[in-house]
Amino acid sequence: MGHTNKKPIFILYVVCISAFFASLNQNIYSPIIPLIKDSFDVSTTLVNLTVSLFIFITAIMQIVYGTILDFKGSRFILLPSLILTVLASIGCAVTGNFTLFLVFRSIQALGTAAIPLIAAATITDLFDGEERGSAMGTYQTLLSIAPAVAPILGGFIGDRYNYDGVFWSLVGISILLLIINMLVFPKDQKKHKTSKRNGLHFYLVMAKDKVGSVLLSLSFLNFLIYFSILIYLPVLLTDHYHLDLKLVGLLYLPMTLSLIAGSLLFKYIQKKISLVNIFTFTNFSIAFSVIGFGLTHTVSLLLMSLSLFIYGMGIGILTPSYATILTHQFEQNRASAMGVFNFVRYIGMSIGPLVSGTLLGVLRSEIMFIMFGVMFGIISIFGYLLVYNTKNIDKKSRTNKASF
Repeated sequence: MGHTNKKPIFILYVVCISAFFASLNQNIYSPIIPLIKDSFDVSTTLVNLTVSLFIFITAIMQIVYGTILDFKGSRFILLPSLILTVLASIGCAVTGNFTLFLVFRSIQALGTAAIPLIAAATITDLFDGEERGSAMGTYQTLLSIAPAVAPILGGFIGDRYNYDGVFWSLVGISILLLIINMLVFPKDQKKHKTSKRNGLHFYLVMAKDKVGSVLLSLSFLNFLIYFSILIYLPVLLTDHYHLDLKLVGLLYLPMTLSLIAGSLLFKYIQKKISLVNIFTFTNFSIAFSVIGFGLTHTVSLLLMSLSLFIYGMGIGILTPSYATILTHQFEQNRASAMGVFNFVRYIGMSIGPLVSGTLLGVLRSEIMFIMFGVMFGIISIFGYLLVYNTKNIDKKSRTNKASF
């Protein structure tokens, strides 16, 4: 894939913007939860169910879509997914029945769940070597911007046009993306020589692969910790530091901005530093930053913010590096590998608040987060030993493979 070929670059930005929209679809919803509750006159538990169900369906569908993508190609899934998103968003906007709203929101999750996975699979088809790592950095940067932008956008639209205005906005964006993808998304996307049976067998192979299992363990624990911190932070800042809610929002910025910065940084450092070294250094940075958060979060806002900044940088760098290593490790089942990777991340996100909430019932918060950091550090040592001994990872990241 030559550097002068502009078409893959254009397609890269189309699929990355599509993935950004999928993340926007999930995160724009948070500020309008009170509007949903009041509009349908339902309990907080039922409204929270719409959030949990969306994440759960998104997680499960990563496995399903990953298998289909490897033997059917991306276009086969992408266009129907966008059509499904359009129809489900219209349903969410017009219905006055909460049960139907829950159904449409679940269908919306079915549609949008495919898009980030398709983007990642398309990147691995269009790019190889260092270009793949750089493209993964672009992809992850846009995905990390969405959670920062979406709540602001959702709050603004919801305040002016109620909750249905948010969903009509999603209808308009998804129709626009459907038209663009119909026109520019490759029709001759390469399908890999695999079958449904081989695709399902691959998950057993991946589970037995030492590098794959360690990377997935690290991803799971990383996002479990990340969402534990996200949920715990407002409680800490209001109960322990007695801060106003407006200030609470501002103290999310160190981690959010550094996450975006880390994704951008990965694009450039992966061209100059080996994936093994990036993997090793960043894993241990995350372990120490989580331990640092555990030690400082009840003592100093400044030191806590510094720990969160380092942690956010680590997540921003590690997520595309994990994805790049996995696609090199499982070259012939790249979409399935990314499906498992996304599935594990979403499961970590969904159970993080439950695990941390349970642990906080029996442990002090300092002990819990230090324990999380130590666990991450121990698994990182095993990860370093395995990835360091897998010599072909760095070789693949620098070589244009003939199979592309």
